[in-house]
Amino acid sequence: MNIRYPALFLPVLAILLTGCNVNRNINVPANAHWSSGSSTVNGEINVGSGAVVDGSLRTINGRIYLATGAQTGNLTSINGAITLAEGAHAGNLKTVNGGFTLGKNTLTATLMTVNGDIHAANGAHITGNGENVNGDMILCGTQLDGNLNFYNGSVLIADGSVVHGNVTAKKPANDFQGNPKIHEPVLIVAPHTSVDGSIIFERAGKLYVSDSATIHGIEGASAVKFSGPAPAGMQLPGCPVN
Repeated sequence: MNIRYPALFLPVLAILLTGCNVNRNINVPANAHWSSGSSTVNGEINVGSGAVVDGSLRTINGRIYLATGAQTGNLTSINGAITLAEGAHAGNLKTVNGGFTLGKNTLTATLMTVNGDIHAANGAHITGNGENVNGDMILCGTQLDGNLNFYNGSVLIADGSVVHGNVTAKKPANDFQGNPKIHEPVLIVAPHTSVDGSIIFERAGKLYVSDSATIHGIEGASAVKFSGPAPAGMQLPGCPVN
């Protein structure tokens, strides 16, 4: 599969390798205010509760963690997960090998990951687009203002979540028929949720829609309607609690 997204991170790699910390963690104390961002290679980044970082934070080979109520600019991790605790705010989130966990009442701009899962808890608000190449997504009580794109995994829209844009199961640039690593895209629109844009399947997949969900158009797939909390014979994963 020819995925171009990692190329988007090449400028980030160049920045990280120029004048940054190496083999060091970055720790922002609780309630501190940093007027600029920082970056590291082979180190994690931790932002304490209530801290504010006006710039971006970037790491290669390390996770990024924002504690309760922390605020930062953009966050980028190459080989590491990004986690926002309850009430944390950040700008654009990007990872290559690592997922996102968005706690309750978090605020972010856009989400993009190549290899990783995305979990968003009740009250999470994503003001831009969300995109995932290889991984699953769970949106629980989440508002996503833009479009949601996925390639190779499943998406669960649950617990009153609203996606204001389109939800699209994308087709990669190259044909991938017969590749055992390619999984069929699956979209589940659970009870009491809404997709205000169109649901679009650019390749064959499975679409399940609750009879209490609100959708506004389907292209490229036929919806399997279901009643109750989940499609017949299927147990849906639980929502994030933090």
